Amino acid sequence: MDCDQLLALIHNYLDGDLSQWRHRAMTKHIVECPPCAVEHRFHVHYRHVVATKCTEEVPLVVRSRICEALVSADAAGHLSGLAPTQPLDLSRDASTESDAAL
Repeated sequence: MDCDQLLALIHNYLDGDLSQWRHRAMTKHIVECPPCAVEHRFHVHYRHVVATKCTEEVPLVVRSRICEALVSADAAGHLSGLAPTQPLDLSRDASTESDAAL
């Protein structure tokens, strides 16, 4: 296990989505590699902050628009119907206006 492999699999490691063998190899690497130990602690802390601080409920209209945009994304990762320089506007004002037009 090297540092690049560990970083590529860190989310799988934290989610418990690895084989027992790979999990042991990553744990061993984290214990023996100070830079990867720092990276591991960062991801653990980040997940904790998100889980405890990001508790505000996203409005249903915004969630629906995000889901629709993801479904319409093409294989290259572009959102259909949007110019490359046009940002996806998920603000409440924009969603209210588009809902009113329906």
